[in-house]
Amino acid sequence: MAPKSKPTIIDVARVAGVSVTTVSRVLNGGKYVSPDKLAAVQEAFDKLDYQPNLHARSLAGERAYLIGLLFDDPRGDYLSGMQRGTLLAGQKADYHVLVELLGRTGTLAQMKRLISRVRLSGVILTPPVCDHTSLLNTLVRHHIPAVRISPSSDFPGIPSVKIDDYAAATEMTRHLITLGHRKIGFIIGDPEHADARERQRAFNDALAKAGLEAKPEWVAEGGYQFSGGLTAARKILSQPDRPTAIFASNDDMAAAVIAVADEMGLRVPADLSVSGFDDTSLASAVSPALTTIRQPVEQMAMKAVEILLERISGEKPETETPVMMGTKFVRRGSTGPAPQ
Repeated sequence: MAPKSKPTIIDVARVAGVSVTTVSRVLNGGKYVSPDKLAAVQEAFDKLDYQPNLHARSLAGERAYLIGLLFDDPRGDYLSGMQRGTLLAGQKADYHVLVELLGRTGTLAQMKRLISRVRLSGVILTPPVCDHTSLLNTLVRHHIPAVRISPSSDFPGIPSVKIDDYAAATEMTRHLITLGHRKIGFIIGDPEHADARERQRAFNDALAKAGLEAKPEWVAEGGYQFSGGLTAARKILSQPDRPTAIFASNDDMAAAVIAVADEMGLRVPADLSVSGFDDTSLASAVSPALTTIRQPVEQMAMKAVEILLERISGEKPETETPVMMGTKFVRRGSTGPAPQ
């Protein structure tokens, strides 16, 4: 007995009672298809168990159905959240996701090689890759749609998704000041990231408005990594006149501060208040749980994919206006009144 042949778009059109052109339009995003015909085609897909051949469609000059997710360093909960959001949104739209690691040197050459070898429908750019001007210009020249996540500034024709890092970091700094802390330390993330610079700027401004000083010896760089946070915390807490609170600009580094405080016999929050940023899974896993800023990382990635798909299908005009996502202050046990 001969194997059952796979259904074609001709079969789908026959079952749905529409033209082959209509089925093709549905496969390419559903533009210009009425709701009733769209429903009929989707019902036919289900009835026939029709699976589009994405590779063949790519070879035929249609979309490659492949999104590139470009990273500088794919470690930590923040970037895993980016990956989850992109994968979930891509899967929902029948797109595959290619995760590509771009180094801090040779980024443009790597991107050119990628473009020459892989047919990308579009790309999502994470920080600090999203601020690489030459790379952005290359994407524009090759007519590859792109969306940037948390860039430092707008770029003509390329939309972005971001949060208000300045406002969120200001809220956290004011929280510590309200608790009576006058000696507050800060651990910056990666200075190449715009969000790291904005959080530090907000911290400095909030202290200045309260008449407080951001002492250089109470500020250290942790690179957004737990190991970097350990080094930074030891540097700050080894000072003869140490702070009573430390605001670390992500949860990994804040968890490192708690670990160092434990090493030194400091109680959190009785002797030292500690706050973070992101509200990753680590924030509620450490003891005491972290007071932090909830950043909707996964949702930001999903929104970026949504915008990218609109760009790919031509449903929306080019714009560089950023889409702002909300944050939430989360009070937990790692912060308390300043010690007397």
